[in-house]
Amino acid sequence: MSAPRRAAPPAPRRRGREFVLAAATALFHERGYDATSMSDLADRLGVTKAALYRHVRSKEELLHAVTAPVRRTVPELLSASTPSHGRPVETLAALLHRLAEAAAGDPARHALFWGTRGGTGQDGPDALCRQAVVRRLTELLHLAAAQGDVRADIEPGLAARLLLGAVIGLGGPADGPGAPPPPSVIGLLLDGPVRVTLARAS
Repeated sequence: MSAPRRAAPPAPRRRGREFVLAAATALFHERGYDATSMSDLADRLGVTKAALYRHVRSKEELLHAVTAPVRRTVPELLSASTPSHGRPVETLAALLHRLAEAAAGDPARHALFWGTRGGTGQDGPDALCRQAVVRRLTELLHLAAAQGDVRADIEPGLAARLLLGAVIGLGGPADGPGAPPPPSVIGLLLDGPVRVTLARAS
């Protein structure tokens, strides 16, 4: 008696757009955005490319849909980091920790958004969000330097990019969400390249 034939996977339209986005997120993260084709994604879903293109017009559009949750999160993080009161270095540390927490909670999407798995450009909605984060970090570093809490001999824009790259790199494992780094890790990042002393910023 022959084994029963396995039913073909249902088409993405029946499974839903979210299923397509989940598969794309996983595949982009596994292979990198640039190394993944729409044919690869169709194969992963078990459908034709024509069926896939009923949901998205291009791979770029698909990437923007995948990273949309990060674009919604970033402005919320920035709104909580306005340097209106208190010590800027404390606001800076809190923002870095929140960015690390967000990356740890959804590592695949954040890797694509921040460019650690490819697929980012110099314009478009993702780029505008990234630029806003760098501007806020730079602003906080400027203010903290004026108060003597961070070194004034490192260009704030460069320090902002270095710190951002470090905290995004602290994101969770590739196969799922991970625990965010403890605040002490953020403190070590600051103490190494930019902060004057632990005592001054505590």
